[in-house]
Amino acid sequence: MIMNKIIRLAVLLLCFCSCAIDNDAIYYPVGNVDVENGGPALEDGKGELVARSYNTEDYVLDTVAQYPGNPTLGKLTFMVNLKNQLAGQEANGFNGIGTSGLTMSLGYKDGNYPEESQVPVYASPDVTTAYAVKLRLKGELTLSGDDWMIDFVYVQLASLFQPYPPASFPEVFMCKGGEQSFACFDSFRRTWTFDIEYNRSNLFFSQLYFNLFVNLAGQKREDRIRLRIDKESFFEIYKLEESV
Repeated sequence: MIMNKIIRLAVLLLCFCSCAIDNDAIYYPVGNVDVENGGPALEDGKGELVARSYNTEDYVLDTVAQYPGNPTLGKLTFMVNLKNQLAGQEANGFNGIGTSGLTMSLGYKDGNYPEESQVPVYASPDVTTAYAVKLRLKGELTLSGDDWMIDFVYVQLASLFQPYPPASFPEVFMCKGGEQSFACFDSFRRTWTFDIEYNRSNLFFSQLYFNLFVNLAGQKREDRIRLRIDKESFFEIYKLEESV
């Protein structure tokens, strides 16, 4: 059984290489990434809390990821709009409350997503306002079968939707993924466990996006994907009267 899994893994990795050199493909694998931009961490008692979402218990997004057509090997990026279930503080333009959903890109060769899925977690009424963001995202991403695996995965906070590759854009406030002190894969890259924290001030934006992007490869049309978000996860936005 273990040997069969190793053989399947080797086949998938070989196919990754062939896809990556496709002249028509826009494909820059995001490996171990740990990007943080912004000012210093927000001190306790500073700033006005504008919006907050949190959880009192773990919750799970359990859904099916599918490839269109009938590819011999599929490889697409999927997006999860990250949310927490409860509101600690609501504000106009805040979309961080509710249940996360999975959206498939229109194809790994262009990386686009349907316009209706490109929803910011927060829209600022004043682009000259300085904000601070504090968040924790803890949980686990799991694929159910043996025929798919995780190529790369990262969590991103940015003032643009999906700037890619993320390390090249100043609009990226945070991007964390891969195998790090805060995240790890299982041996067959079918489970990604993470505990991500961010606390930075002096952020300026008109729109703020908070998403998880995962590039999956598989030999079948679909696989079940499960994202568990732990109860310790939260998301907070603070308005700053002046730079801190």
